[in-house]
Amino acid sequence: MKKLIAAVFVVALVFLAIWTVPYWTHGSREVIVTGVDHKILRQGDKVKDVYLVFTTDETYKNVDSPAYLKFNSSDIQGKLIQTGRFKISYYSFRMPIFSMYKNITKAEKVD
Repeated sequence: MKKLIAAVFVVALVFLAIWTVPYWTHGSREVIVTGVDHKILRQGDKVKDVYLVFTTDETYKNVDSPAYLKFNSSDIQGKLIQTGRFKISYYSFRMPIFSMYKNITKAEKVD
């Protein structure tokens, strides 16, 4: 019984660590947006919009995120279509091997 409790505890800790990674990998910076793209991913009956934002340094994604209560990715993308210099806030990290991008949570035009 003690082994079962220990195993459940370890699994819960691992799940908690994985779930909270985006919360301690957030940041903000100024970037120069050079272009944007819109991808539609279909899996059976489900459809998901994925917006990509290209900058001079790296590529970001812009998707809705219930964990961050972010449901305005299309509005943010509308701002970024203008291209130019923006201050963006983001979370997560870039892992090219898994095609993972930092997710933009906020974008403001900088003059």
